[in-house]
Amino acid sequence: MKAARGRIGQYKILQQEQRLHPYLAPNEQFSKESLFSMLASHQQIILKPVYGTEFITIAVEEGAFHLNINDMFIQVSEKEDVYKILQQEMSEQHYIIQPQLTQTSLWRRAFHRFVTVHKNTSNWQVTCTTKHSNHFFEPFVYRYCFHKMQDIALLVAQQLGQFYTNCECIVIEMAFNLKGDILIYDTALHFSISKWNQYQTLSHLMPQTDLLTEATFQNFLKKYDMIFLKPCNGQQGKDIIKVRKLNTTYEIYIGISKLEKQDVVEAYEYIRQMCLAPKHYIIQQGIPLTMIEDCFIDIRVMTQKVDGEWQVTGKAVKVAGHLFFITNAARAILPLEEALKQTPISPEAWEDLATQIDTICLAAMKELAHREHITIVGFDVGVTDRGEVWIIEGNYVPDLSIFKRLEDQTMYETILTNRNTVVKRPSEHF
Repeated sequence: MKAARGRIGQYKILQQEQRLHPYLAPNEQFSKESLFSMLASHQQIILKPVYGTEFITIAVEEGAFHLNINDMFIQVSEKEDVYKILQQEMSEQHYIIQPQLTQTSLWRRAFHRFVTVHKNTSNWQVTCTTKHSNHFFEPFVYRYCFHKMQDIALLVAQQLGQFYTNCECIVIEMAFNLKGDILIYDTALHFSISKWNQYQTLSHLMPQTDLLTEATFQNFLKKYDMIFLKPCNGQQGKDIIKVRKLNTTYEIYIGISKLEKQDVVEAYEYIRQMCLAPKHYIIQQGIPLTMIEDCFIDIRVMTQKVDGEWQVTGKAVKVAGHLFFITNAARAILPLEEALKQTPISPEAWEDLATQIDTICLAAMKELAHREHITIVGFDVGVTDRGEVWIIEGNYVPDLSIFKRLEDQTMYETILTNRNTVVKRPSEHF
């Protein structure tokens, strides 16, 4: 069964399951009539694009309408003016409208969490719940609603999974309160390319990772001195942001640019307003990568399915450019043995390190091997000065030119030969 991946398509699928009806937040396609109806019956509404994360909120206060469009605040007094402004801002994108809960009493106050459900082989499991904010009472209210929210999340995943058969990870935004009310406000599909989907399988081999929210941003910076923000579906290092916590300030790195903010709230607001593309982001523990001449390095490890068995067929070290914190635009590509000699890593650890890298990447492949169409994965592996090894991410369409830049072309030719052999076997090709 096929279905549109946008919010409207997902909502229609959820409506087909009667057991979910009490938990679906009101959801209408944007039109003049639906806008006026929502504004007449709710103090606050939110407009969401069918695809994307560029939300618009409208609050009704003392007879006036307050619009927040990409952090641009507009106040008007007539519904007709609201509609005209929205038509100008929405371009050709289609939107849906939802009411937002605005009760302020503790009994009815609405909290939000993102519940992640992941499918390992054939079974769906709740693998993570992500806080939206750090309100003091939120954990207590969540404990009260915990089991019911998990049951609803699994039902959502089972319903959507019938239509999106290639989807292994679904994130469900739920609102809940102490009264026991639970509403499904949004669902997001994460396919194999998503870093968040990958983390559900490889979390034991990767740095700690979560969905990016105001709460996780603050909590990660309490725990770690360095974090990275990455688009879930980003490629080639685009739109990655690094944040470092110093004694009294927070340094924000974008490309080779750096700026400072005085507190964590100010840092998050700047990033949210100025840096985040209209995509879903993850937040990840920063690993203090070892360096060569003050430039960070990581290791591209190629794993391939050869004669039905997964093998490590190449390892090459990428050296980041000066002042860059990612290696995607590497200034140099080196063989592992040559690169290790230029790092602070102890010579006694070199041989064990190479073996450990192979072991970890092959262990990761065993976790991913249920995807039968995958025959090649290029892992980016980070190593610290102390010889700690972490998988940063896996690439299902890896750039082979990295190995072509090596003086010795043996690994490059081996990788090409293995790839071409697999392509000629129709039974193994997706």
